[in-house]
Amino acid sequence: MSRGKVVVTGAGGFVCSEIICALARAGFEPIAVDRSFQAAVAERLAGLCRVTGANPEVLSELQEAAPLAVIHGAALTTVPDRLGITKADHVALNSELLTATLRWARPNGAAKFVFLSSMGVFGPSDGPPQNGLLTEMARPSRIDAYGAAKRAGELLTSASAEVEFQTLSIRLGNVFGPHETARDSRQVLSLISRLVANAQCHDLIKLETPHAPREWCWLPDLADCIVNLIAEPFSQIGAVIHAGTPPIIEDLALARAVSMRVGNPQISFSTEPHAPVRAPMGHSIASAFDRLTWTPIALALDQLIPERTLQ
Repeated sequence: MSRGKVVVTGAGGFVCSEIICALARAGFEPIAVDRSFQAAVAERLAGLCRVTGANPEVLSELQEAAPLAVIHGAALTTVPDRLGITKADHVALNSELLTATLRWARPNGAAKFVFLSSMGVFGPSDGPPQNGLLTEMARPSRIDAYGAAKRAGELLTSASAEVEFQTLSIRLGNVFGPHETARDSRQVLSLISRLVANAQCHDLIKLETPHAPREWCWLPDLADCIVNLIAEPFSQIGAVIHAGTPPIIEDLALARAVSMRVGNPQISFSTEPHAPVRAPMGHSIASAFDRLTWTPIALALDQLIPERTLQ
């Protein structure tokens, strides 16, 4: 018996397609919504409900869905210049995707709404970190088009909360995992994917910030935990939380770990001074992420790189 329907927007993307799979494994009835699904993603989601089209028009086709929850992951992460649009267009498009989904979710029966935000709301100088980590207590200040749209989305999601409509925003950090590919709305892959691709194609790994510490979320772990959040009451309605405290590794150590698994290509990096990066993500608000045991980076790389090598 189904545990309930869950609508996921942006379900053709890297993160949300994995959330769809995790929902199905956990006994929910996921409804995958996106403007397009690449062939490989459609194959992975075969047998599950997929609805193709642009918000808000596509949501009008789901008037009878009556979902338990909605997870909103649809977003433009590619910078405006690459898309050939203005910053104002970029902010508006991201905001309209969210507001259309919020307006649809509440009257169509959803009791829970999750907005997938990003640590991109933070800049390198934000803090001060707590024990070296940026937690929910840090105030974000980044005002580029993407970061500003995500911060605005958090505020809009929080403002939409009601007693019978629980909302939650989850800031995602650096995410890696299988099946990562580029698409128009997300043209830049994770650093790990770029390191692997450079090593395999050019026999060289180039680093811009060798000593930068970054958190790394193994996507299957992240997706399962988000499903666990959906399955229980939100402890703080309208809250903004971080996706736990994932394992941390410096870029140079990460590059060496990748190099070991792809034939030991040469590693080079730029001379100092290196560009500053934000502090790694941590969390201080209680949630299902407290119970999550992250897959160690080395073990995750062992699972990831053989798959990529064989492609």
